[in-house]
Amino acid sequence: VFQLMSDNRKVNAKSVSAGLGIMLLLFITFHISAKDKRHTLFFKSLTEIADTPKPVTDTTPRKIRPDTTLLKDSSLTDSTFLDSTKQKIDTLTISKDSLDAPIEYAAEDSGVLMMQTKEFILYGKANVKSKDADLTAATIRYDQQTQIIKAYGGIDTSNNPLSKPTIVQNGATAVSDTIIFNTRNQKGITKNVFYNENDMFVNAEKVKKIEKDISYAYRARFTTCNLDTPHFDFRARRVKFITNKLAVTGPAQPEFEGVPIPIVLPFGLFPLNAGRHSGVLPPQFTSNQSYGLGLEGLGYYKVVNDYLDVTVRGNIYSYGGYSVDISPKYYKRYKYNGGLTLSVQNTKILNNGSYAVSKDEFTSTKGIFITWNHSQDSKARPGTSFSASVRAGSTKFNQYVPNNTYRNFENQLSSSISYSKTWKQGKYNLSLAANHDQNNNLRLINIRLPTVNFSATTIYPFQRKEQIGTPKWYEKLGISYTGTFLNQFSFYDTAFSFKRLLDTAQFGAQHTVPISISLPPLGPLLFSPSISYGERWYGQKIEATWNEKTRRVDTSIHKGFFTAREVSFGMSMNTRIFGTYNFGKNSSIVAIRHEVKPFISMNYKPDLVSKYYQNVQIDTVPTHLVKRSVFDGGVMGSYSQGTFGGVSFGIDNLLEM
Repeated sequence: VFQLMSDNRKVNAKSVSAGLGIMLLLFITFHISAKDKRHTLFFKSLTEIADTPKPVTDTTPRKIRPDTTLLKDSSLTDSTFLDSTKQKIDTLTISKDSLDAPIEYAAEDSGVLMMQTKEFILYGKANVKSKDADLTAATIRYDQQTQIIKAYGGIDTSNNPLSKPTIVQNGATAVSDTIIFNTRNQKGITKNVFYNENDMFVNAEKVKKIEKDISYAYRARFTTCNLDTPHFDFRARRVKFITNKLAVTGPAQPEFEGVPIPIVLPFGLFPLNAGRHSGVLPPQFTSNQSYGLGLEGLGYYKVVNDYLDVTVRGNIYSYGGYSVDISPKYYKRYKYNGGLTLSVQNTKILNNGSYAVSKDEFTSTKGIFITWNHSQDSKARPGTSFSASVRAGSTKFNQYVPNNTYRNFENQLSSSISYSKTWKQGKYNLSLAANHDQNNNLRLINIRLPTVNFSATTIYPFQRKEQIGTPKWYEKLGISYTGTFLNQFSFYDTAFSFKRLLDTAQFGAQHTVPISISLPPLGPLLFSPSISYGERWYGQKIEATWNEKTRRVDTSIHKGFFTAREVSFGMSMNTRIFGTYNFGKNSSIVAIRHEVKPFISMNYKPDLVSKYYQNVQIDTVPTHLVKRSVFDGGVMGSYSQGTFGGVSFGIDNLLEM
């Protein structure tokens, strides 16, 4: 077109218009094929231009000279049109009553749209969700002009409340009779509301939300108890709530079980911080015939750091009894977690009725109880583990726990603390443990501390590090080891003393060393000799004798260090005999295979412990004798007496077709 303009300088306006039209047509065709979203805006601008009145075209011939700057000016590209289009879109006006975010809505019954008043009404379990609020009610009415949502409850055929308006916003939940809410400025008002924010529960005649995070309550009752009739609460005429920060009240009066206390607090500050924070734990009133009136659960919760917190609670009763619980808890992600509870009890109960335990007016006891649970993440230290489960205390502690029948009749308690470690991919294993059990009825306590177990898998001491050539027969000599050490003491808590504790202490150890070897095959026969050596250590021995004067068996305990040993020998032989019979090609059976595995083993154990056995007369008849070991009753037990020799053999058959 421009070449035409340069060759024919005298052209009329129609020719210029035709040329420009062809160029625009080519431009549009090119951009339609490109399918670029940018040019959609350009097409819209063309449509707007087409809708505008066309000016009258002057057809008077004029001289038009070619403008060389037009050919060099790169600004005549589609960016020029895009820039102009953007300016056109920016000048679009948005209705004042339009929403700034989509709203999702649903209703079980129906939805009605009032075009003239711009109202939208949902009936029957209606739900509306905006960008930061979730509203559910029996009926929801939305006014587009004011952007106000009104929600109402309903009643069923039995006049029972139905779908009370419930709104959830910024982590706070409110259930009311009526809710009026402005979606634009986030303001609202609720009537007869039950309001919950974090751990705070509020029942108020009215709650007005004036800002996104600030609300006011009128004639409110607030508590941290989530029951419909709370154990305790505070009543105040005016309350201000700052979301996730603080609740501030004017004069407030505490109540317990709905009974006002004649105490008025001039003001109140209650933290609403989300997450863990320190604070006072309120008590609850109780009445017990044996303990009297009391306050239970009074305490304090302290956050020490991100990994540790401590809860302290106490109970106090009018007859003079009390108890204190200290409960630290700890948790470190991917490492460990656990909790400890230490309880101290000073009980004073009234002796009344047929359950009186003494002639005195009151019975006083003291006790202590400890509970500890600890677990370690398996990935924290591969090859090492530590765990604890402890429940121990005074044998009479559970009996005097008020209002807990399960603990009152719990007579068996046990504890376990264990540590284990593995080296060199399971070749060496060590475990340490402390165990405890007690019978509260017998008042007997047994403690096993420590219990040590160590084991080593089979090692080959004569095996060369670098295998060259055929292995020698002695290189297959294998030795393993298993050892156990145990210490135990028992006592009655009614007669506890450190000296008696040492008198009842018993310790013992056991060592087992099995030795095996695989000899080279002797033709089709395989021989495997073995030797097992065992030794036990004792810290005491008990000798029994018949006393003619008292006509009973007397026992005497001798403390010291004593040992007993045991050795056993074995030899086993086995072989395999097998054959296969193949059938012809025309048979449905391909082959039959038969395998026979005969084996025979011989064992021998000499008597190395006969010197530790004695014949004890048990009654006035001299011939009534019982053979017993001086190590009977020890923590490790005793080896069996006598020489043993035995042969075992068998045949295994396997038939396959």
